[in-house]
Amino acid sequence: MKSGYHAGLMLLLAATAALTLLFFGCQPAVEQQADLILHNGTVYTVSEDWKIASAIAVKGNKILATGSDEEIEAYAGPDTRKIDLEGKTVVPGLIDAHAHLTGYASSLDQLDLVGTSSAEEIAEMVKSKAAEVGRHNWVTGRGWDQNDWPVKVFPNHLVLDQAAPENPVVLTRIDGHASWANAKAMELAGVTRDTQAPPGGEIILDERANPTGIFVDAAQGLIRRHVPSSSPERLKELALQAVNNCLAVGLTGVHDMGGGPAQIDMYRELIEEGRFPFRVYFNLSASLPNLDELLAEGQQNFGDGKFVVRSVKCFADGALGSRGALMLEPYSDRPDSTGLVVNSQEVLTDQATRALRAGFQVSTHAIGDGGNHITLNAYEAALKAVPTEDHRMRIEHAQIIAPDDIPRFAEIGVLPSMQPTHCTSDLPWAIDRVGTERIKGAYAWRQLLDTGVIIPSGSDFPVELIDPRLGLYAAVTRKHPDGTPAEPYYPEHFQEVMTREEALKGFTIWAAYAAFAEDWLGSLEPGKRADLVVFDRDILKVEPGEILEAAIVMTMVDGEIAYENKQ
Repeated sequence: MKSGYHAGLMLLLAATAALTLLFFGCQPAVEQQADLILHNGTVYTVSEDWKIASAIAVKGNKILATGSDEEIEAYAGPDTRKIDLEGKTVVPGLIDAHAHLTGYASSLDQLDLVGTSSAEEIAEMVKSKAAEVGRHNWVTGRGWDQNDWPVKVFPNHLVLDQAAPENPVVLTRIDGHASWANAKAMELAGVTRDTQAPPGGEIILDERANPTGIFVDAAQGLIRRHVPSSSPERLKELALQAVNNCLAVGLTGVHDMGGGPAQIDMYRELIEEGRFPFRVYFNLSASLPNLDELLAEGQQNFGDGKFVVRSVKCFADGALGSRGALMLEPYSDRPDSTGLVVNSQEVLTDQATRALRAGFQVSTHAIGDGGNHITLNAYEAALKAVPTEDHRMRIEHAQIIAPDDIPRFAEIGVLPSMQPTHCTSDLPWAIDRVGTERIKGAYAWRQLLDTGVIIPSGSDFPVELIDPRLGLYAAVTRKHPDGTPAEPYYPEHFQEVMTREEALKGFTIWAAYAAFAEDWLGSLEPGKRADLVVFDRDILKVEPGEILEAAIVMTMVDGEIAYENKQ
């Protein structure tokens, strides 16, 4: 009897153990229970095998798993928060691979001149602002573009003098490569007809050799250095406003193209204060007088990936709109000029060599085919001096490229970091600048992709708007948001489009790769940071025009919801 009792007890315990093992064997371990589960949607992981799931589990600041609703339900625990996506679409957090975050933040305190249609319209805005700020105070603004005006020529200071004779005024062109100043600003800056433009800059003169008030590229510093700076506290508040605006359009991070210690300190303080739900990959300006000291400090990482300093931003030339981009042959609409050499090939080689030697990446602004050519040459020379296997050197913009230079990107291992909306914004007048033959090497996305390179994508805001949906749309259509052009600007125009998948990669995994962050950002895979965006529709399947209408439902950074559309 006793032995039978024990035998029965042993059978009962064994059965209980088996059931326990069966039950818990189907469940993840307790420490693997998710904090958050998003389910009942479409999840584009942007993994190498392009896995598409319906649900995603998040634990802490990392992706725990992606899969079917049933698979991800296994990660649910009693404290797991669940969000029903109701058919919405999830993509990795969008990264703008070329932006000017501090510049955008500062612009929020200035006159917004984007979309203005004439110098006279701007003068009225300046007049109102001058009355608001009071006599003798500076009036600043950004965003004018003479190419959008009936008379497509640079304006003169006279119209600003009439609007605000007692206020110094300086207005930055939309691309940031030219400034328009009034007589009062030039007087305070000591600019006269005898003032010489610095190397890499130009002072536009009238027929009597007097300054017109237009200062191109390096010459802008003659005026800008006299504009009072905002207080550090005001800049911090503007930076936070800028970040919130970015989160609302689905951006979880940017590559900030050029700055120095002041910007580093500002963002570090915001992170330490716990007020920075964003990511910035920061480039040191190569023109900083203390660049070598900063390089000697090595790469920096604040906030566990929130703010990373490990690249140097150089300049080869100016911009196409102000005819400052360096061309191999003269401009088609200005035969006496090939543009500006902001830094020579020798200077670029030196800058790139110093950066590589310090373990930093190099990113160089080059727009014209001449600018791209000397930058590629400089990179080759720098790599001979400092052989670096995984350098990921970048050319920012790469707008006009000579045919022989297109394959060199892949041969040298250079990343063309491009902005799709530059194509749609500039092409209506770009053909006038470079002609019908050179335009074939403009915004040459397909030609570059076919050589095997990737294209990290961005906007260059505040040159363009911050919204990455505009870039995604432009990349797959090569059209303006209004649907133009209906016919190609030149026969090969529409052949250069990206696929939907390539466009999304440009703003996610390719942008992450360009910042040495592909192991922890850019796709929704287990172990990577939980940066993601929820759209109200499938941007990879809707009609192209609907990409622009897709609403941002939620933006998450490091597993925390940083923006949520409550409407």
